[in-house]
Amino acid sequence: MSEPIRIAYGETPTSYGELSVPGGPGSFPVVMLLHGGCWLASRGAMEDYRQMAEALLGDGIAAWNVEYSRVGHDHGGWPGTFRDLGGALDHLAVLAGAHALDLARVVVLGHSSGGHFGAWLAARPKLPADSTIKGAPKVALAGAVINDAFIDPRVIDSTGVDGELYCGEPIIERLIGGDPAERTDRMKEISPLEWLPWGVPQAYVVNSGRYPVTPYRALAQGRTTLDMPDYPALARAAGDAIEVEIVEGADHFDFIHEPGTEGFEAVRRAVVKLIGRI
Repeated sequence: MSEPIRIAYGETPTSYGELSVPGGPGSFPVVMLLHGGCWLASRGAMEDYRQMAEALLGDGIAAWNVEYSRVGHDHGGWPGTFRDLGGALDHLAVLAGAHALDLARVVVLGHSSGGHFGAWLAARPKLPADSTIKGAPKVALAGAVINDAFIDPRVIDSTGVDGELYCGEPIIERLIGGDPAERTDRMKEISPLEWLPWGVPQAYVVNSGRYPVTPYRALAQGRTTLDMPDYPALARAAGDAIEVEIVEGADHFDFIHEPGTEGFEAVRRAVVKLIGRI
C-alpha cells in the first residue's frame, strides 16, 4: 500500500487532495471522501477522513481524500465551492492511468455537510446544461454513501430547540451569493433532492438522532426543528436503490474519527458492500 500522495486538482490553495492506492497491479475501485464542517472554512478539514481512507485502503479500495473551498475561503461560495467539488471528481480521469484506478467503480463518501456535497455530486449530471456550477462532468459516479447528513440545504440555516442557528451563524446566503428567497434558481441547483432520481445506488448510514425524520421531532440532538424531508423514502419513490443503516446513539464524529466503533465500521461496511455490487 502506498503512502498518500498530495495532488493538486486545481489552481487555488484549497484545490488538492490525497490519493492513496492499494498495493498490487489493480485496477482499483475509488472512494472520493468529502469531509464536513458546516460548509465553513473555519471548520472541518481533509485530515478528518485520513483514518477512513487508511481503513478502506486495507479493503483494497483507493482513496481520494479531498480538500475544497468553502464559505470563508477566497475561492469559496458561488460558484467556486461547487466547481472545486466537480473538479476534484473529474481529476480522477487524469489520475486513472498512472495509478491503476477503475473509473467504472468510483463512489463518493461524504460526512455531515460533506454528505450533502456528495449527494450534490451524485445529482450533478442532472443539472441543466447552462448551469454555472455543473461544468462538464468527465467522471460518472457509480454510487454514493451519505453519512450522518441532511440532504436538504435549508438545514444549515435552521434553528434548534434553544433558538440557536444550526451552525451558529447564517451560511446559505454566502454559499449561493444571494438571498435564498430571491435566488430560488440557485437553491434548486444546490438541492440534490430536487434532482432525484440520481440513477446510482446509494447507502445512508446515520445516527438515530437524525433519522428517521417522521414523525416530526427535533433532530440532531435538538440542533434543528426543521420539518425534514425523508431522503431514503424520496429516493425509493423516484426509483433509486438505497440501503439504510441507523446506528443507535452514535456520536456524530464516531463515523469518521473512531475506528472500531459501530458508527465507523458501519460506514466502512457500506462502502465495501456498495463497491462490491458495482
